Amino acid sequence: MSLLEKIKEIPATPGVYLMKDSAGQVIYVGKSKRLRQRVQSYFRESATHTNKVRKLVKHIYDLEIIETDTEFEALLLEWQLIQEIRPQYNRQMKTPEAFLYLTIRKVGKLYRLRPSTQPLRGGDGWSFGPYTSRKTVSFAIRGLKEVYKLDCSNPAINGSPCLNYSLGLCRGICLGGKAVREYNAIVEQLIQLLNGESAELLEDMQREMRQFADDLDFERAARYRNCIQSLQALLQKEDVMDFTEGNHLMLVAERLDEHRVKCFMIRRTDVLFSEVYGGENGINEKVRRDIFSRLLRELADVGPAAKRGVSRFEIDKAQIIYSYLRSGKCRYKMIGSEDLDALESVILEVFSK
Repeated sequence: MSLLEKIKEIPATPGVYLMKDSAGQVIYVGKSKRLRQRVQSYFRESATHTNKVRKLVKHIYDLEIIETDTEFEALLLEWQLIQEIRPQYNRQMKTPEAFLYLTIRKVGKLYRLRPSTQPLRGGDGWSFGPYTSRKTVSFAIRGLKEVYKLDCSNPAINGSPCLNYSLGLCRGICLGGKAVREYNAIVEQLIQLLNGESAELLEDMQREMRQFADDLDFERAARYRNCIQSLQALLQKEDVMDFTEGNHLMLVAERLDEHRVKCFMIRRTDVLFSEVYGGENGINEKVRRDIFSRLLRELADVGPAAKRGVSRFEIDKAQIIYSYLRSGKCRYKMIGSEDLDALESVILEVFSK
């Protein structure tokens, strides 16, 4: 079957597609909730295609399609295949340096904010992350410097004004005194924010943004808005890691249609099992009993999860699960040791409409 014939027969379901070159090597892995529409889009002439996409299409000689029941499974499968195969065109996800930490440590009289591919060691400062987006970290640092005029081009503090001071980008840190204390106080608020200790920094920024908007200074209000969004993106990643480190055991259910539901049991970032239940009779009492029996068998084999940090290669998978649970597409319930005796009620809660 030719490539064009394969493309025409692609189903309009969720799933993963593997693009292969003339030697049969997988050069790109992608996912979609509508496979046919997504794959066909690569082969249509479009001004929005990047050079990377145009180059990729020239090297595609074959396709492999893996259907899934849900978009969530397609996302997880894509992540798994990229880790295993390391395709040429999936560089962003396969390059370790794509994971960054925001590091903060004191050098001389000032805190220094730096993006880094490695966390700080020991008690040398603070490390937040890992983050999967270099842009997220860079935008947060740049936005904070712009909003609070922290971009000093001469942080040696020798009493001479730096170039950025004359441009209105530095609050006078280079001159020492009050500006140095203000700079450090702002960075300490950032540390408290990312540690989950205080949201004072965000609250102050939101008040300032509203005030600038009321004063019709929309340019400055937009700077505050952009910085707030960058900081919120960092906070979400911290939430993902806290959630993952909790080693939760979860029962998750997503309705596929009126009669069928997909059930998952997930420990941390591992899907212990997944099964489609239902049929013409829907999710009736017999189906619930089948689910209850299966879960009991699975739980009998589930030992306590060992405590461990979130590795840089686990954070993507953790983000997929975290986002799915909060997407509104599924219902879920954390299962603790106190719930095992009442598992049937947990099942009823998760599978209720």
